[in-house]
Amino acid sequence: MSAVDALRQLILQASPDRARAEPVLTLDPDAPLNAAIPFDSLIILGFVVAVEDRYGVRVDRATLARVTAGTPTLRSLAAVVEALGAPRDGAAP
Repeated sequence: MSAVDALRQLILQASPDRARAEPVLTLDPDAPLNAAIPFDSLIILGFVVAVEDRYGVRVDRATLARVTAGTPTLRSLAAVVEALGAPRDGAAP
């Protein structure tokens, strides 16, 4: 499996909306990702990576489902971060 194919699978598995991310499977490797995945999904994926990196916490499927329930807002994302045990002031531990 090529690195591009592996990334296609990872993106699909990590996407908060699998059906909306499926176009990544056939996307030209040089095309912008947001041509395949709606911008809001890219924001959520970026949020997960950033939170895991900054706070050293794991964002599991249940948390991802909570993040994507309804329309995510900055306040709802902050509440998820706090529920994961990150400091309330936003500082890294």
